[in-house]
Amino acid sequence: MLDCRRRDRLRARALRLLSPADLADAGEIRASFATSTPLWFYILREAELTQDGLRLGPVGGRIVAEVFIGLLQADPDAFINAKPDFKPTVPTTTGKPKDFRMIDFLTFAGVAPGSRGQ
Repeated sequence: MLDCRRRDRLRARALRLLSPADLADAGEIRASFATSTPLWFYILREAELTQDGLRLGPVGGRIVAEVFIGLLQADPDAFINAKPDFKPTVPTTTGKPKDFRMIDFLTFAGVAPGSRGQ
């Protein structure tokens, strides 16, 4: 459930939260959802309203990213622990290695959203 503590932490991170009106129909699923929205419902609604349902929104994306980062940090064999000074060498959109972003990796792998007609 997305309780008050979680809302406060999200606000502290300056993420735009959905309004109660955005979540008004959650109570139709179960009455208690109107006042305590389940995280799964919130994430799906956020994706629907902010990304036309094509990808996760800011809160959902942040949660998934933090889980992956946590898993990598906890794995002593993960590249971030085995080679902490690793710097990617694939081409970047700006041509400057310091500007490397995930889209550069996806483009290099041939799976960037633009290459899939999205």
